[in-house]
Amino acid sequence: MNNRILYTIIFFLIINVNCFSQSEYPFYEQLAFNFYKDTILEIYPVERKIIVFKSLNYDSGEEIYYVPSDCLKTKLPNYGKNIEKLEYSKYWRRFEDMRLELDLTNVDKKKFKIRKFNRGNFPKLFVHYPKVYENRIFVIVHEKYQNSGKYYTVELNKTGEIIDWCQSKYETVTLH
Repeated sequence: MNNRILYTIIFFLIINVNCFSQSEYPFYEQLAFNFYKDTILEIYPVERKIIVFKSLNYDSGEEIYYVPSDCLKTKLPNYGKNIEKLEYSKYWRRFEDMRLELDLTNVDKKKFKIRKFNRGNFPKLFVHYPKVYENRIFVIVHEKYQNSGKYYTVELNKTGEIIDWCQSKYETVTLH
């Protein structure tokens, strides 16, 4: 009788070991955002408060399907090929690990306006879902203005350390 209780306890402990473990990957979007607010904004300050969204919306029409990498030290060959989104199944081990919101508790209110959804005036800031190429992880922080914008490509390794970053600009031309 005592052995059955002991075996049952051991069985439940073995099953629940996964429940106590952390997600396999760091929260790359948060790391890239923190780097943006602490380092990039010191080098490239914005003229007005920038709107940042607490909620990460990966299905947004703002999604970028490539990595602007021409300005990185280590180039990506044919950057449109072999670049994938980080797989959800590897990114979150269980439902409770899902991270759908940035931690914005320590942002400077003089530099940022926090919004729940993609509404409001420009400039806006979008933090995109991580892209993977071999062992390289890329998070694009997109600073969007009315007819232009900047991409800050942040390269991280699997442990979440920032390896490189760069800035690219674009302009939107509307023909009537």
